[in-house]
Amino acid sequence: MRRLIVALITVISLASVAMVVQGYQADGSKKQVKGPGIEVIPEDYDFGRVQQNQKLEKEFEINNVGTEELNIGRISTSCGCTAALTSEKFVKPGESTTLKVTLETRMYQGAIERTVSVASNAANSKITQIKVKAFVVEATEGPTGE
Repeated sequence: MRRLIVALITVISLASVAMVVQGYQADGSKKQVKGPGIEVIPEDYDFGRVQQNQKLEKEFEINNVGTEELNIGRISTSCGCTAALTSEKFVKPGESTTLKVTLETRMYQGAIERTVSVASNAANSKITQIKVKAFVVEATEGPTGE
């Protein structure tokens, strides 16, 4: 019985340490960053199986998890087939903005993965990278694949 209690306490302690390392407080809430802080939800996105010549769009939420204003600078993409725009460049503490990412499948085939890099003054990440991916298949006749 004593071993079970010691093992249980050890597991709980290790879980608490892991949460703190990942930026979470012991109560499960996200740790606030001193200065500006950035958090992107979701961190990446998979469009799944898609056809060629499609324009895919996904909105990401950029949260300021810091104590000071977050300034979003340059937003760049790893390919000309990908574009990203944010609705706001300045985000107050505790607030968020939307990042709209567009991926054009063009005539690609197979697995594709593109990266969006967001530069900011965030204390926890000067360059935040977001990945979008898809598996592109040859276009079929008709808009619904019929």
